[in-house]
Amino acid sequence: MSDPSPQVPEGESSTSVTRPKSSMASSSRRQRRERRFRRYLSAGRLARAQALLQRHPGLDVDAGQPPPLHRACARHDAPALCLLLRLGADPAHQDRHGDTALHAAARQGPDAYTDFFLPLLSRCPSAMGIKNKDGETPGQILGWGPPWDSAEEEEDDDASKEREWRQKLQDDASRDSQEPESFSAWSDRLAREHAQKRQQQRAAGSCRPPRAEGASHSWRQQEEEQRLFQERAKAKEDELRDSRARRAQEARGGRGPEPARAGPRAEQPGGAGRGSLWRFGDVPWPCPGGGDPEAMAAALVARGPPLEEQGALRRYLRVQQVRWHPDRFLQRFRSQIETWELGRVMGTVTALSQALNRHAEALK
Repeated sequence: MSDPSPQVPEGESSTSVTRPKSSMASSSRRQRRERRFRRYLSAGRLARAQALLQRHPGLDVDAGQPPPLHRACARHDAPALCLLLRLGADPAHQDRHGDTALHAAARQGPDAYTDFFLPLLSRCPSAMGIKNKDGETPGQILGWGPPWDSAEEEEDDDASKEREWRQKLQDDASRDSQEPESFSAWSDRLAREHAQKRQQQRAAGSCRPPRAEGASHSWRQQEEEQRLFQERAKAKEDELRDSRARRAQEARGGRGPEPARAGPRAEQPGGAGRGSLWRFGDVPWPCPGGGDPEAMAAALVARGPPLEEQGALRRYLRVQQVRWHPDRFLQRFRSQIETWELGRVMGTVTALSQALNRHAEALK
């Protein structure tokens, strides 16, 4: 007798067996490449890491424990962090402890704030509200009084007000079902409710001044920074004016005691007074000495009004956009900057202006 079971063709059976093997092999290859990518980052071979990701664009740059962004923060490796952000790494990605890259950067202390925390914050501001498994946000690790907690408090206040209103409606309904109250009882009830309302308003007023004081403090700090900026610019202008007057006096006086006191610099043709002009580090940047334009723009935004005050923050950004506009900056300070530093300074000003424009667009 012949076997009634259907015969499976030989080609189909081999295909069904090899498909899972091929998928497992591709997954294994991808994991090996991701490990190689992380090894390149740890060894500082950033060009090799970028080339590997360009050849295999499907690799996950956030894979690994701890993730690459967390490792870069822990090693204080700013070039690796910038490369990962440029390749699309997610600052909100959490490790097995629930920490994001902002948590890792906040634990590195004040030295890592400008080079690590601010670039991550400007790339993903919403990550500031993410809590780890210990219930901590990056702002709490830094020691801020985070506005993200105040939003939760406002939600609790709204819920309590809603509960009080519903209770009042229920009380009114129960009183309506009973016998009508007399005029004296009605007036006494209104007086009690009015006294309770005044007491609640007084208590709420006593809790509000710290927030107003904090907001006024931030504005006072901004005005103080603006005053220091103007004083520094005026001092540079005065120094430049004195230098020009001194050069003109030396040119009119010819050989005299003042050129002799000038020392070796007077012997250099056209070199007198050049020390009073601005170099790159003398420009009153938002961060002392300059730095990454994205970090400087994020620092300017952090000094402004809080994110909840959208109108005030937009007005503040408009002032900063006008101040750091390349044409406006060049018109005001071109004569005060060293000629050989002008290209570098204007390149940084242009990048800073573009970063401020992106922050302003994000608020619309």
